[in-house]
Amino acid sequence: MIVQFHGITFDAPVGWEDITDDLPAGSPPTIAKASGVSAVQFSIAKYRSGKKPNADFGVLRSFMLEFCQKNGIDAKHIWAKKFTNTMCVGVLSKTEKQVLSAWYLSDGNDFALVTYISFDEAQHLMDEELEEARTIVSSISF
Repeated sequence: MIVQFHGITFDAPVGWEDITDDLPAGSPPTIAKASGVSAVQFSIAKYRSGKKPNADFGVLRSFMLEFCQKNGIDAKHIWAKKFTNTMCVGVLSKTEKQVLSAWYLSDGNDFALVTYISFDEAQHLMDEELEEARTIVSSISF
């Protein structure tokens, strides 16, 4: 189902719901599955006026390198891909009990940081929800 969510549009797989209002005040827009083990959070910056950013993969990669450094993630896991008109730079970090994936996206002017995190030992649920999060990310448009 295509949804508009805080200034972006994406394809939301069945079962993912907006849980932002259930979180502490000031939390970023967040979706999760009611029966799930994870959450997907969005930080969105839309171009309004002034000099256009005209971002490219190099800009997104520099953002991701900083994210990896702050979160103790090996930068060798960074990858880049283009989805229609949206550039994406992502990273995945897996441990026995946690999965963290992050994506910086841009259409050149607007930006989003999307994070997926799961703290559960049910590996099959984490893998399934991570794949659904990837579907969400690959369908984002500004």
